[in-house]
Amino acid sequence: MAKQIEIKLTSAVVIDGVIASPGKRVTVEEAIAKNLMQRGKAELSTVTGDDEDAEGGDKPFGKMNMAELKDLAKELGIEGADGLNKAKLIAAIEEANDE
Repeated sequence: MAKQIEIKLTSAVVIDGVIASPGKRVTVEEAIAKNLMQRGKAELSTVTGDDEDAEGGDKPFGKMNMAELKDLAKELGIEGADGLNKAKLIAAIEEANDE
């Protein structure tokens, strides 16, 4: 089993097909954690007693409305999102997250 690392997200990313919002603390495999940190999308988590876990922001793409998807696309820097249908927008978001 790969080593697990807890990170705090600094921007919205997709993890296992689910959007994780900025500020959320997640535990992922070391390679994923390193990738996200190198890309500036996460930082090593430092938990203090008054930190909150932002659980409420996760939602599968299929359950998101177009406004939510377009907002996420904007955060991910996807151009032309306004002209895409839902399926193509989801595919673009997934592709952008894999970069």
